[in-house]
Amino acid sequence: MKMTLPLTASAVLLTAMVAASIWGWWLRGSEVELAVHFLSDGTPNRYAPAPFALSIVPVAAAFATLLFAVKPRFDPKASASPRLYKGLWLLVLLTLAAGHALIVWHALTTAR
Repeated sequence: MKMTLPLTASAVLLTAMVAASIWGWWLRGSEVELAVHFLSDGTPNRYAPAPFALSIVPVAAAFATLLFAVKPRFDPKASASPRLYKGLWLLVLLTLAAGHALIVWHALTTAR
């Protein structure tokens, strides 16, 4: 199975997430508490220290990318439907990127 598109998309999204994390950390500092969990209306209800809040989602995305990249080598079912597999891969990464964008956006637009 060719994995050029999902690997490239993963690299771009991971780079963007890391850059946003560095930018947010630089602007807010490491001593602040940032929102990491939100209610359905967008109100934050859980906070974490900035280093954790800005690094956990990029780490999870890197781990997900690693799992999606190596799984077809060990599981023939993953190679059976490449379009579905790549679509799921991209959906997971885009969902993580959207969550990370919400954390960074909230960190940069509000003070706590």
